[in-house]
Amino acid sequence: MAVKETIKGFTTWTINAVDGVTRATFVPELGAIGSSLVLPAPDGPRETLFQHDHFWDPDTDQTRGGSPFLFPICGRLERGGQPEIYLYDAQRYTMKIHGFAHQMSWQVVAHDDPAELAMELSDTEETRKQYPFAFTVRLTFRVEPGVLVCEQQYHNRGDRPLPYYAGFHPYLLTPPPEGGKSGVRVAVSPQRVLAYNPQLTDIVGVKPETPDFPAAITDPAINEQLLQMGKDKKASLLFPDGFEIHLCADSETDADRFPYVQLYTMPDKPFFCIEPWMSFPNALNTVSGVRWLAPRQTDTARFQVATQC
Repeated sequence: MAVKETIKGFTTWTINAVDGVTRATFVPELGAIGSSLVLPAPDGPRETLFQHDHFWDPDTDQTRGGSPFLFPICGRLERGGQPEIYLYDAQRYTMKIHGFAHQMSWQVVAHDDPAELAMELSDTEETRKQYPFAFTVRLTFRVEPGVLVCEQQYHNRGDRPLPYYAGFHPYLLTPPPEGGKSGVRVAVSPQRVLAYNPQLTDIVGVKPETPDFPAAITDPAINEQLLQMGKDKKASLLFPDGFEIHLCADSETDADRFPYVQLYTMPDKPFFCIEPWMSFPNALNTVSGVRWLAPRQTDTARFQVATQC
C-alpha cells in the first residue's frame, strides 16, 4: 500500500520502488502535484524536485514548484488583447495560465500497490464556469527502480467534443546559481525553435537559428523557449557528476501526442523546467493545435522520468 502521511497540514501519498531508493510523493489536495521524487544518483539517493517557498501555501495562485500537471491548457490565453480569455460557442470564458487542474483537489482512487497511486479529477460547478465541458482525468503514477511513470486517461463524459491540451511542468532541482547551476546542461533535439510574442501568449514565427544543444541551463538564449520536437521527444538534464534525468511523453496510439517542449528557469533559483506539452499556448483561440476528444471517448498518454534512456 502507498504510504499516507500528513505534511504541513496536507495529506500526502508516497509510492516506493522495490530498489528501496526510488520513491515519489504526491499531494492530492494541491492539484495532485508531485512534491518529491527521489532517484538513484552516483552519490546515493537524490531529491530531484525543487519547491518554491510558497509550495505549501493553500491560497497561492502561483505555480508551486514540484511537478504540477497542467489541464485543460498549457501556457497562457489571450483574446483581442485581453489576457486569460478564450471564445467558445460565441461565449467568452476566463481561464488562468496552465488551466485549473494544478489548483484543485484530486481524489485518490487506488493506493493498494506500494509502488502505484491513482488520482482522478472530474468537472465541477466551478470548472464549468471557465470550461463548459464534462470530463474525468485519471493519473496513475508508478515507480520502478530509477523510473517514474504517469499513465494518463482523459475521458469526455459529455455529448460534444472536448478541447484540451495537457502537459507536465516538473521543476528539476539543480545546484544553486552560485554553486554549480551553470555546469548543468540540457540536451534536446528540436525540429524548430518557435518565437513568442512579447506576452508569451502566441507563436509568431520560427527562430532562424537553433541553439547548440546540449546547452548550459543558465544560457539566456534557451530560457522561455518553446521547442517543436521531431521523432525524438526525449529531453535530458545532464549534471557534472554524471547524474542524468531523462524525460519523455507519448502515447501508444499517437507518438506525436506531446510535440512540444517548453524550457524555463529563474536565474536566481536552483531549478530548471523541461515541460512536455500537447500544444502551444493559446490553442483554445486558434484554428489548429487543440486536441478534440469525441463524446464518450477516452484518450490515453504516458509521461516518464528516468535516470537512464
